[in-house]
Amino acid sequence: MSEVLGARPRLLVHLLAWALVGGIVTVLLHAMVGAPWEAAVVFAVPLSLAAAPASLSGFYLSRALPLAPETAVRVSGTVVSAALVTAGVWAALGHLWWRALDLSGVPALQLGPAQPRAVTPLLVTVGTMAYIVAMAMHYVFRAHEIAADVERRVLTSEIAAREAELRALRAQIDPHFLFNSLNSISGLVSVDPERARSMAQRLGDFLRDSLTLGGAGRIPLAREVALARQYLEIEQVRFGSRLLVDSAVPASAGAVMVPALLLQPLVENAVRHGIATCVDGGTVTVTAARAGGSVVIVVENPRDPEARSRRGTGLGLDIVRRRLHAAFGDEASMTSEAGERSYRVRVTIPGSWGSWGSGGSEGSEGSLGSAGAAGAAGEVR
Repeated sequence: MSEVLGARPRLLVHLLAWALVGGIVTVLLHAMVGAPWEAAVVFAVPLSLAAAPASLSGFYLSRALPLAPETAVRVSGTVVSAALVTAGVWAALGHLWWRALDLSGVPALQLGPAQPRAVTPLLVTVGTMAYIVAMAMHYVFRAHEIAADVERRVLTSEIAAREAELRALRAQIDPHFLFNSLNSISGLVSVDPERARSMAQRLGDFLRDSLTLGGAGRIPLAREVALARQYLEIEQVRFGSRLLVDSAVPASAGAVMVPALLLQPLVENAVRHGIATCVDGGTVTVTAARAGGSVVIVVENPRDPEARSRRGTGLGLDIVRRRLHAAFGDEASMTSEAGERSYRVRVTIPGSWGSWGSGGSEGSEGSLGSAGAAGAAGEVR
């Protein structure tokens, strides 16, 4: 009976129910056979508590005979039969207990002139009804357990599906990123081999870090921003002074856990569609700040509205959008805003999704400034 004994709420309800049965038997003994209150309590309460373990058989009966419309008659017959047998055993035990109290010689425990056989029908009736009620309780608890188990299985399945989707999307990032990076290196090989070599070395360092952290699935936002900076430093080898990098992530925002390389496609696009199209280059800014119960991440880059941006596949930003939905559901969002001289992508995620100590953020405490303004919802490049 370890399974039922381990379910403390159910066991407590079971014992309280049989204690109530003892109270009912006490009242009936006093009213029907004239037993003194003290003697009736001494007889009924221990007898009812003794019946509690026997009625636990209903716990296993409710599992052996699942209740369904097609089994209702068979279950009803079995329950009534089990109730009568258990009540008969209980009445026989009551008969022996009655005799024991009479033979005790204690005046206060004398149950009066009624013979034990006069109380037997009472005990059989009460015992049968109590057992049937106990069986009903077992079936109610069982139905609740089944519903909870189904809900738990559905939730587990949803989580597994979401994690599988995250892993699949994460796997798509590496070839997308490598495609862009290798294109950049190939463009430098014939023009400046030394810079191409330096970029390849930095790329190797970045891939080692990203693979190590990517294996964890989720990393602190501060570390994610640090990875984005590593990538931008790789691109600085190619663009030189045309590419500047700035970031600000307070500790309160940097502690939030995010999928690894979530920001990677955003900074790639900031370089590809921003810095590369501006003759004088500019600054790619990555900032994060708390806004109520959310964390807002902004990636901003300069843009030349007259320049013709390179056309891309759109895969990178689609991955970001899908990863946000897979990780946070409807609690996350991504919007974009194209200004006259800048382009801004704003990502909003729940601020309570995981934590990472009390610090570890890259950058300094700061505000979003103009990047904190609400971006107009729209398609991201």
